[in-house]
Amino acid sequence: MVKRREPKITPSSVEKKEPTAAEIEAFANKADGVETKVDLDKNAPKNYKKITFPFNEYEYEELLKGVNLSGRTRLNFIRYAMLKLVKELQEEA
Repeated sequence: MVKRREPKITPSSVEKKEPTAAEIEAFANKADGVETKVDLDKNAPKNYKKITFPFNEYEYEELLKGVNLSGRTRLNFIRYAMLKLVKELQEEA
């Protein structure tokens, strides 16, 4: 015999959340194609995007030299160099 299962939460028992004014504005901006600036946390977890790119032997050896001289990990060294270069370019502009 088949036992019929009933949902634990029925749609009528779920509380409906009213959107805030900021949420409404963000929704309207996206619908209009207007991008709003979002404050990003520089200490956020590193799980947003992942990039894999190849190195040639010379570039990889240079990376290892920089890692050994700085005492950083390979990924931390790449992140540090990227952020430093971006900061320098912004100061020039």
